[in-house]
Amino acid sequence: MRKTASFLVVALLGAGLLTAPSALASFGVLVEPPTGSVYSPHAGPAAVTFTFAPDDGASVFTVRIRRPGHSAIKEKDYLVDPATQTSPHDVSFSWPELSVTSPTDYVIDVRRQDGGPVITSETFTLLPKLVSGLSATPSPFYPLVQDGYRDRTKIGFSLAADTVETVVRVFKDDAYGRCCGTVIRTEDLGTLVSGGHRWTWDGTRGDGSSAPKGRYFVRIEATDADAASVVSNAQKVLLTTEMVRKTATKTKNGSAYERVADKRQTAIGGDCYVGRNEATLEANILCANAEISVYWKWALKSGQRIESVSFVIDGGIYGCHRKVSHTLTRSILRVHSPPTSTCNVSIAKLQYSYPAQI
Repeated sequence: MRKTASFLVVALLGAGLLTAPSALASFGVLVEPPTGSVYSPHAGPAAVTFTFAPDDGASVFTVRIRRPGHSAIKEKDYLVDPATQTSPHDVSFSWPELSVTSPTDYVIDVRRQDGGPVITSETFTLLPKLVSGLSATPSPFYPLVQDGYRDRTKIGFSLAADTVETVVRVFKDDAYGRCCGTVIRTEDLGTLVSGGHRWTWDGTRGDGSSAPKGRYFVRIEATDADAASVVSNAQKVLLTTEMVRKTATKTKNGSAYERVADKRQTAIGGDCYVGRNEATLEANILCANAEISVYWKWALKSGQRIESVSFVIDGGIYGCHRKVSHTLTRSILRVHSPPTSTCNVSIAKLQYSYPAQI
């Protein structure tokens, strides 16, 4: 761009249409950088206004943006010709999008293209993105499948400043599968402080009805205390129904129990014994006037969950008095007496469910 303007100046001088600026030229220059809160990414523009007298000669000015003490990021030459332009003459100066992770100063200055000192300069501060870190977890999610698995998605985001208004909008995709089509839900989160935030979407429209399966996009619109409004990039979210829960079983030898716990005596006193029979691979449990819990731990993958547990038990001559339960990852056999209980556990068994695509 500088070379093009230089050739233009040379050509005009050669044709006698442009003369070197006189010392009496009355050009004035005003730069108006972005005002208020300026958030990344930002590409301007800044307004540059030239004022002059009708009899001033034409001149070329260079406008540039840079960090203080650094070379120009972008510069552009402008021909100002009082013979063909009226004063004041306004131009718009833009630059490639700039982004920062901490507040950073930038300078916009103007000088004559043929050299000399800076005529005027203005500084503005560029701030990090007002809304960043937008995410959707999980995606895809399955609110239309009534199985308790991935029924909601958490929309996470971070604010670089306090906001006086924060709005979440959910869009359907357009005819080409892109952002953004029709708005299906608008959620006003109100005033939020800077930092991390989260909004949970259950897959419903604004009227409470279920959104159909498909591709959606979420955007955050935020306004800070200086009335600067920013719209975030779009975050894609997949809502689908192609998930069901299927069931399967797992078994372990009784002797493969993890641990025992919660031993308790009756009022008249007593005790429990738990041992591993390596010959029969059983867990041998004997309680007299006492009770105890025996735990089997199960290695379940993400999305798998225990539905029910059972045991293959020989109760011997006293019988096996017990209660069966489970946690998220363990099956539990609670053996109790009075006065005596024997439980020879040969097999621990569970039925579990897992998500499957159909």
